[in-house]
Amino acid sequence: MFCWRYGALLIVVIGYLQPAVVIGVKVNFERFEQYFGEEYADFALRVRKFNRTTMTLNGTIHVNQPMDDMILFQTDVFLSRLGNQQFQHYPMHLPTSGICEFWNHLHNEYPTTVASVTNAPEIDECPVSVRTMDIIDLDFPMEVVPESLSSGLWKLVISGTVNETVIMRFMISVRLADDWAS
Repeated sequence: MFCWRYGALLIVVIGYLQPAVVIGVKVNFERFEQYFGEEYADFALRVRKFNRTTMTLNGTIHVNQPMDDMILFQTDVFLSRLGNQQFQHYPMHLPTSGICEFWNHLHNEYPTTVASVTNAPEIDECPVSVRTMDIIDLDFPMEVVPESLSSGLWKLVISGTVNETVIMRFMISVRLADDWAS
């Protein structure tokens, strides 16, 4: 009885002396691919290994034609829980919007991400004029990830449509992993 009490007290004291373990999520880009629609915008982006633990997005976005909110972008979300490319459609709904509305939302909600894109459209600039935008070593912005997402390989397929005809499609995949840090 005497040993049990002091053993429990010792465990509590050691628990208070050790730094707290923080459980978080680490998100890394895995892949970016444009399927079609280069006549409107050419996404010459690639994912590269920045250091031992981080993958970044690099490249250039060439806007080849003025684009306005007439082109609506919609998303389909897929999840591979094991990260083995066996994707299942995930019932997450992201809002459909035009390109001008999308850039305005980015400016208002994620200004640090927009600041990392050179020659990005200004807020309320519509239509988005012909330009070249550079992305250099963009780490995945953690503020866009909801806390409810589970670990695994996530794929976001973005389609641009005009009058219900798909004219542009590209895919971004990211890997969410539990990040145990002290």
